Amino acid sequence: MAFILHTGKGYSTCLDGWIPFNGSCYLFAHHHMQLTFTGAEQYCRQHNNAHLVHVNNALENAFIKDQLREKQTTTWWIGLTDEDIEGVWKWFDTDTVASFTDWHPNEGATNGEDCAIFYSVYDFKWADTYCSHTYLYPPLCETPSYLNHEEVIVG
Repeated sequence: MAFILHTGKGYSTCLDGWIPFNGSCYLFAHHHMQLTFTGAEQYCRQHNNAHLVHVNNALENAFIKDQLREKQTTTWWIGLTDEDIEGVWKWFDTDTVASFTDWHPNEGATNGEDCAIFYSVYDFKWADTYCSHTYLYPPLCETPSYLNHEEVIVG
C-alpha cells in the first residue's frame, strides 16, 4: 500500500510557449503581430483566458523587461489605461488603480494617450500612447500558473 505525502511545497507550470514567473504565466506574442489595445486584449482572452499583462511590482517589471531585452524587438502593450479619467491609470483586467508604475520621465500624463506600452526606445520603461488603430503593437499576455504540489510516495 502506498501513501501520497503532500509536503506543502509546490511549483508553477505553464502551457507550452508560456514563460512562468512568480505564480503567473506570460505569453509574448510574435513581434510581427500588430494589434490595437482592444485587439491585443481579445488575443489574450483567446489564449488560455489570459489578459494583457498586469504588473504588480518592481520584481515582476524587471523580469518582463529582461525578457523583452532578450527578444530585442519592439514595443508591447500593457493592460493599463486611463480612458475613464485622464491621469488615473487602471488595470484593464481588475479596474483597479495601479499602485506600481514604471513611467519614463514625461510619460503617463499625455492628454488623449490613454493606453500604456513597454517602449523599446526607453529601454522598455512605460509610455502612454493612443489606443486606436493608428498604433499597433504585439500583446503581452498574463494568466495565473498552475500550481503542482510536491508529493512523496511513501511505502
